[in-house]
Amino acid sequence: MFDVGAREGGQEVHDRILTLPNAITAVRLAGLPVFVWLVLGPGHVGAALALLVVVAATDWVDGYVARRFDQVSRIGVMLDPLVDRLLLGAAAVTLLLAGILPVAIVVAVLIRDALVVAGSLLLFRGFPPIAVTRTGKTATALLYAGVPLYMLAELADGDIIRPLALIVSVGGIAAYYASGVQYGRAALSLWRQRRGGIV
Repeated sequence: MFDVGAREGGQEVHDRILTLPNAITAVRLAGLPVFVWLVLGPGHVGAALALLVVVAATDWVDGYVARRFDQVSRIGVMLDPLVDRLLLGAAAVTLLLAGILPVAIVVAVLIRDALVVAGSLLLFRGFPPIAVTRTGKTATALLYAGVPLYMLAELADGDIIRPLALIVSVGGIAAYYASGVQYGRAALSLWRQRRGGIV
């Protein structure tokens, strides 16, 4: 599912910036302030939910387009997961402020992201070129499902939907931390390689 559109023999990574997948990523990012305004401004949770669903869907679309049409780029490989983290973190904080998302869910997401960012900056003074794992993609997919479910619970029967939202979100957080461990190991391996150490 995650590698749909991939070409046989692997993907060539280009140095191009102006590509369709990168444009889709930029549009996803542009939807963030609109989402925040819809939730915290007029309180249009239904419209914000629809926007979040579209943003989550385009996360899969930009990857498919990049693989299918040979438009995988270095900047896209770096930006896509960073935009995912930014969107999830900002959406979580926004929904926390609106009283929709539990504090524990938001704190768990933010702590994991803070640890990854701090480790990257400490070792590399930036973000190293480490590929996103299937575990990381699974975590993102589950969180992109769990967060909207909490919003749906505000609009429909929360007694039925909210427990499902909790289960999906906890599964996403577990995968999120597991992928963080994978990222940390890959980062340490790369750091040792760059310094001529033994991996």
